[in-house]
Amino acid sequence: MKANITQHTQHFNALHDRSLASWFHSAGAAMPEECAVLGSAIRCILLSGDNLTNKEIILQLIHALEVTTDHAAAEVIRNTLEIVVGFTRDDI
Repeated sequence: MKANITQHTQHFNALHDRSLASWFHSAGAAMPEECAVLGSAIRCILLSGDNLTNKEIILQLIHALEVTTDHAAAEVIRNTLEIVVGFTRDDI
């Protein structure tokens, strides 16, 4: 599992929101599933060529929620989404 967290750490380093990246760096060991979900979302965004913003991450996580049929996976995605939204500033 530690190698998995290390892999996602590279994705977190790409985040422009340093407070979100820092939170996942420090909480990663306690929340490996959420780290994996966020890492996957970041990877999908980067591979698609979109800008890596909290808005894009939120949209990616919402899409993942819409397509999953696994209740446990949906809970992890929802928790990850709540964390990202909590670190996202409102538009000014």
